[in-house]
Amino acid sequence: MSNSRFIPFVAGICLSLMAAGTTFASSFKVGDRVFIPLYSENLLDDGYADGIIQRINADGTVNIKLSDVVNGEDKTMYGTCSPSGASENIMTAPTARAKEVVQDVPTDKILPWTIGQFQYVERENLSTTLQRWLGSGMAITPNSLDIADRRARELDLPRLRVVIAIAKLQVESTGGNGFPVPASRALHGAAKMLDDVAALVQSHPNAVSDAAAILAKTAPPHSKDLLVEAIVHIAHRMMTANDTQPYENAKVAYFSDKVAQAILSGHWPKW
Repeated sequence: MSNSRFIPFVAGICLSLMAAGTTFASSFKVGDRVFIPLYSENLLDDGYADGIIQRINADGTVNIKLSDVVNGEDKTMYGTCSPSGASENIMTAPTARAKEVVQDVPTDKILPWTIGQFQYVERENLSTTLQRWLGSGMAITPNSLDIADRRARELDLPRLRVVIAIAKLQVESTGGNGFPVPASRALHGAAKMLDDVAALVQSHPNAVSDAAAILAKTAPPHSKDLLVEAIVHIAHRMMTANDTQPYENAKVAYFSDKVAQAILSGHWPKW
Protein backbone atom coordinates (compact mmCIF):
# COMPACT_ATOMS: atom_id res chain seq x y z
CA MET A 1 0.00 0.00 0.00
CA SER A 2 1.49 3.37 -1.00
CA ASN A 3 1.87 6.32 1.38
CA SER A 4 -0.86 8.14 -0.54
CA ARG A 5 -3.27 5.39 0.49
CA PHE A 6 -2.04 5.08 4.08
CA ILE A 7 -3.24 8.52 5.13
CA PRO A 8 -6.92 8.20 4.14
CA PHE A 9 -6.97 4.59 5.29
CA VAL A 10 -5.68 5.48 8.74
CA ALA A 11 -8.09 8.43 8.89
CA GLY A 12 -10.96 6.03 8.29
CA ILE A 13 -9.65 3.59 10.88
CA CYS A 14 -9.26 6.33 13.49
CA LEU A 15 -12.79 7.63 13.05
CA SER A 16 -14.26 4.15 13.12
CA LEU A 17 -12.50 3.34 16.37
CA MET A 18 -13.78 6.28 18.39
CA ALA A 19 -16.31 4.00 20.05
CA ALA A 20 -13.59 1.74 21.47
CA GLY A 21 -13.00 4.07 24.38
CA THR A 22 -10.58 2.00 26.46
CA THR A 23 -6.87 2.75 26.46
CA PHE A 24 -4.39 -0.13 26.46
CA ALA A 25 -1.48 1.85 25.01
CA SER A 26 1.06 0.90 27.65
CA SER A 27 0.34 -2.83 27.36
CA PHE A 28 0.74 -3.32 23.60
CA LYS A 29 3.92 -4.86 22.23
CA VAL A 30 5.22 -6.13 18.91
CA GLY A 31 3.58 -9.44 18.00
CA ASP A 32 0.33 -8.75 19.86
CA ARG A 33 -2.91 -9.64 18.12
CA VAL A 34 -5.31 -6.69 18.19
CA PHE A 35 -8.97 -6.07 17.41
CA ILE A 36 -10.12 -3.14 15.25
CA PRO A 37 -13.87 -2.47 15.71
CA LEU A 38 -15.82 -1.20 12.70
CA TYR A 39 -19.16 -0.63 14.36
CA SER A 40 -22.47 0.69 13.06
CA GLU A 41 -25.54 2.19 14.72
CA ASN A 42 -27.47 -0.74 13.27
CA LEU A 43 -25.72 -3.67 14.91
CA LEU A 44 -26.42 -5.87 11.88
CA ASP A 45 -23.87 -3.78 9.98
CA ASP A 46 -21.06 -4.23 12.50
CA GLY A 47 -17.70 -5.22 11.13
CA TYR A 48 -14.18 -5.63 12.46
CA ALA A 49 -10.60 -6.27 11.50
CA ASP A 50 -7.81 -7.98 13.36
CA GLY A 51 -4.10 -8.04 12.91
CA ILE A 52 -0.66 -8.30 14.44
CA ILE A 53 1.37 -5.33 15.68
CA GLN A 54 4.47 -5.15 13.49
CA ARG A 55 6.07 -2.06 14.95
CA ILE A 56 5.64 0.46 17.77
CA ASN A 57 6.50 3.92 16.47
CA ALA A 58 8.29 6.70 18.33
CA ASP A 59 5.09 8.74 18.61
CA GLY A 60 3.29 5.85 20.32
CA THR A 61 1.30 4.74 17.29
CA VAL A 62 1.63 1.23 15.88
CA ASN A 63 1.83 -0.44 12.49
CA ILE A 64 -0.55 -3.39 12.13
CA LYS A 65 -0.45 -6.20 9.57
CA LEU A 66 -4.07 -7.13 8.94
CA SER A 67 -4.98 -10.80 9.37
CA ASP A 68 -8.69 -10.59 8.65
CA VAL A 69 -11.27 -8.01 7.60
CA VAL A 70 -14.97 -8.70 8.24
CA ASN A 71 -17.20 -6.06 6.68
CA GLY A 72 -20.75 -5.34 7.74
CA GLU A 73 -23.48 -4.80 5.15
CA ASP A 74 -22.79 -1.71 3.01
CA LYS A 75 -19.62 -1.16 4.98
CA THR A 76 -15.96 -1.26 4.04
CA MET A 77 -12.77 -0.59 5.92
CA TYR A 78 -13.18 2.96 4.63
CA GLY A 79 -16.60 3.18 6.25
CA THR A 80 -16.40 4.76 9.68
CA CYS A 81 -18.31 5.01 12.89
CA SER A 82 -18.93 8.45 14.32
CA PRO A 83 -18.92 8.91 18.13
CA SER A 84 -22.66 8.16 18.05
CA GLY A 85 -22.03 4.96 16.12
CA ALA A 86 -23.62 6.07 12.83
CA SER A 87 -22.11 4.55 9.70
CA GLU A 88 -20.57 7.05 7.33
CA ASN A 89 -18.70 6.29 4.13
CA ILE A 90 -15.94 8.84 3.69
CA MET A 91 -13.74 7.22 1.05
CA THR A 92 -14.18 5.67 -2.36
CA ALA A 93 -10.82 3.88 -2.38
CA PRO A 94 -10.76 0.07 -2.71
CA THR A 95 -11.57 -1.98 0.36
CA ALA A 96 -8.54 -2.78 2.48
CA ARG A 97 -7.39 -6.37 2.22
CA ALA A 98 -6.02 -8.77 4.76
CA LYS A 99 -2.21 -8.98 4.84
CA GLU A 100 -1.84 -5.25 4.19
CA VAL A 101 -0.01 -3.13 6.74
CA VAL A 102 -1.83 -0.21 8.34
CA GLN A 103 0.59 2.42 9.59
CA ASP A 104 0.43 4.95 12.44
CA VAL A 105 -2.66 3.57 14.18
CA PRO A 106 -3.29 5.26 17.58
CA THR A 107 -3.12 2.64 20.33
CA ASP A 108 -6.02 4.16 22.24
CA LYS A 109 -8.28 3.28 19.29
CA ILE A 110 -7.61 -0.46 19.21
CA LEU A 111 -8.30 -3.27 21.64
CA PRO A 112 -6.51 -6.43 22.71
CA TRP A 113 -7.95 -9.29 20.67
CA THR A 114 -9.68 -11.13 23.52
CA ILE A 115 -11.37 -7.98 24.84
CA GLY A 116 -12.46 -6.82 21.38
CA GLN A 117 -13.75 -10.27 20.48
CA PHE A 118 -15.87 -10.38 23.65
CA GLN A 119 -17.23 -6.90 22.96
CA TYR A 120 -18.14 -7.88 19.40
CA VAL A 121 -19.95 -11.03 20.55
CA GLU A 122 -21.89 -9.01 23.13
CA ARG A 123 -23.04 -6.66 20.36
CA GLU A 124 -24.03 -9.68 18.26
CA ASN A 125 -26.06 -11.09 21.15
CA LEU A 126 -27.77 -7.74 21.66
CA SER A 127 -28.53 -7.54 17.94
CA THR A 128 -30.06 -11.03 17.96
CA THR A 129 -32.46 -10.10 20.77
CA LEU A 130 -33.59 -6.89 19.08
CA GLN A 131 -34.02 -8.47 15.65
CA ARG A 132 -36.04 -11.31 17.16
CA TRP A 133 -38.35 -8.81 18.85
CA LEU A 134 -38.68 -6.82 15.62
CA GLY A 135 -39.62 -10.08 13.90
CA SER A 136 -41.96 -12.62 15.45
CA GLY A 137 -41.14 -11.76 19.06
CA MET A 138 -40.75 -15.45 19.86
CA ALA A 139 -38.87 -16.21 23.09
CA ILE A 140 -38.58 -12.52 23.97
CA THR A 141 -39.44 -12.03 27.62
CA PRO A 142 -38.91 -9.18 30.10
CA ASN A 143 -35.95 -11.14 31.49
CA SER A 144 -34.27 -11.47 28.09
CA LEU A 145 -34.75 -7.74 27.56
CA ASP A 146 -33.24 -7.01 30.99
CA ILE A 147 -30.16 -8.92 29.83
CA ALA A 148 -30.16 -6.93 26.59
CA ASP A 149 -30.39 -3.69 28.55
CA ARG A 150 -27.40 -4.70 30.68
CA ARG A 151 -25.41 -5.38 27.53
CA ALA A 152 -26.41 -2.04 26.00
CA ARG A 153 -25.48 -0.23 29.22
CA GLU A 154 -22.08 -1.92 29.42
CA LEU A 155 -21.45 -1.21 25.73
CA ASP A 156 -22.45 2.45 26.24
CA LEU A 157 -25.33 2.40 23.72
CA PRO A 158 -27.92 4.76 25.26
CA ARG A 159 -30.08 5.00 22.13
CA LEU A 160 -30.45 1.24 21.99
CA ARG A 161 -31.48 1.25 25.64
CA VAL A 162 -34.50 3.32 24.55
CA VAL A 163 -35.30 0.66 21.93
CA ILE A 164 -35.05 -2.06 24.57
CA ALA A 165 -37.28 -0.09 26.94
CA ILE A 166 -39.92 0.18 24.20
CA ALA A 167 -39.65 -3.55 23.51
CA LYS A 168 -40.06 -4.36 27.19
CA LEU A 169 -43.17 -2.17 27.47
CA GLN A 170 -44.73 -3.98 24.52
CA VAL A 171 -43.81 -7.46 25.76
CA GLU A 172 -45.09 -6.78 29.27
CA SER A 173 -48.35 -5.36 27.89
CA THR A 174 -49.15 -8.75 26.31
CA GLY A 175 -48.23 -10.89 29.30
CA GLY A 176 -44.52 -11.28 28.68
CA ASN A 177 -44.50 -15.05 28.15
CA GLY A 178 -42.38 -15.07 25.00
CA PHE A 179 -45.09 -16.42 22.70
CA PRO A 180 -47.47 -14.72 20.24
CA VAL A 181 -50.91 -13.99 21.66
CA PRO A 182 -54.34 -13.40 20.09
CA ALA A 183 -55.82 -9.95 19.56
CA SER A 184 -57.55 -9.88 22.94
CA ARG A 185 -54.20 -10.34 24.66
CA ALA A 186 -52.21 -8.26 22.18
CA LEU A 187 -54.34 -5.22 23.02
CA HIS A 188 -54.47 -5.92 26.74
CA GLY A 189 -52.70 -3.04 28.41
CA ALA A 190 -52.05 -1.37 25.04
CA ALA A 191 -53.36 2.05 26.08
CA LYS A 192 -50.91 2.46 28.95
CA MET A 193 -48.12 0.94 26.86
CA LEU A 194 -48.68 3.50 24.09
CA ASP A 195 -48.66 6.35 26.60
CA ASP A 196 -45.38 5.09 28.06
CA VAL A 197 -43.84 4.66 24.60
CA ALA A 198 -44.93 8.19 23.67
CA ALA A 199 -43.14 9.50 26.75
CA LEU A 200 -39.97 7.62 25.82
CA VAL A 201 -39.84 8.91 22.23
CA GLN A 202 -40.78 12.49 23.08
CA SER A 203 -37.10 13.41 23.28
CA HIS A 204 -36.39 11.80 19.89
CA PRO A 205 -38.46 13.89 17.43
CA ASN A 206 -36.32 12.99 14.42
CA ALA A 207 -36.93 9.28 14.97
CA VAL A 208 -40.67 9.93 15.28
CA SER A 209 -40.62 11.97 12.07
CA ASP A 210 -38.72 9.25 10.21
CA ALA A 211 -41.15 6.61 11.49
CA ALA A 212 -44.07 8.73 10.29
CA ALA A 213 -42.54 8.89 6.82
CA ILE A 214 -42.24 5.10 6.72
CA LEU A 215 -45.85 4.68 7.85
CA ALA A 216 -46.97 7.19 5.23
CA LYS A 217 -44.98 5.24 2.62
CA THR A 218 -42.99 8.32 1.66
CA ALA A 219 -39.76 6.65 2.78
CA PRO A 220 -38.27 3.16 2.32
CA PRO A 221 -40.04 0.54 4.49
CA HIS A 222 -37.07 -0.01 6.78
CA SER A 223 -34.51 2.19 8.52
CA LYS A 224 -31.02 1.48 9.78
CA ASP A 225 -31.98 3.40 12.91
CA LEU A 226 -33.32 0.77 15.29
CA LEU A 227 -35.27 3.38 17.25
CA VAL A 228 -37.20 4.26 14.08
CA GLU A 229 -37.76 0.56 13.46
CA ALA A 230 -39.08 0.14 17.00
CA ILE A 231 -41.61 2.98 16.64
CA VAL A 232 -42.86 1.59 13.32
CA HIS A 233 -43.03 -1.88 14.81
CA ILE A 234 -45.20 -0.72 17.71
CA ALA A 235 -47.53 1.13 15.34
CA HIS A 236 -47.92 -1.90 13.10
CA ARG A 237 -48.65 -4.18 16.04
CA MET A 238 -51.46 -1.87 17.08
CA MET A 239 -52.79 -1.70 13.51
CA THR A 240 -53.05 -5.45 13.10
CA ALA A 241 -54.35 -6.00 16.65
CA ASN A 242 -52.94 -9.48 16.24
CA ASP A 243 -49.67 -10.66 17.71
CA THR A 244 -49.77 -13.98 15.87
CA GLN A 245 -48.99 -12.84 12.33
CA PRO A 246 -46.16 -10.74 10.88
CA TYR A 247 -47.37 -7.22 10.26
CA GLU A 248 -45.83 -7.28 6.77
CA ASN A 249 -48.67 -9.60 5.69
CA ALA A 250 -51.47 -7.44 7.06
CA LYS A 251 -53.56 -5.06 4.93
CA VAL A 252 -53.31 -1.96 7.06
CA ALA A 253 -53.18 0.94 4.58
CA TYR A 254 -56.07 2.80 6.23
CA PHE A 255 -54.55 2.54 9.69
CA SER A 256 -51.07 3.32 8.38
CA ASP A 257 -52.31 6.60 6.92
CA LYS A 258 -54.16 7.41 10.13
CA VAL A 259 -51.07 6.79 12.27
CA ALA A 260 -48.82 8.79 9.94
CA GLN A 261 -51.19 11.76 9.94
CA ALA A 262 -51.43 11.73 13.73
CA ILE A 263 -47.67 11.59 14.25
CA LEU A 264 -46.98 14.27 11.64
CA SER A 265 -49.46 16.55 13.40
CA GLY A 266 -47.57 16.08 16.65
CA HIS A 267 -49.95 13.65 18.35
CA TRP A 268 -49.64 10.01 19.29
CA PRO A 269 -52.35 8.02 17.46
CA LYS A 270 -55.53 7.26 19.40
CA TRP A 271 -57.93 4.44 18.65
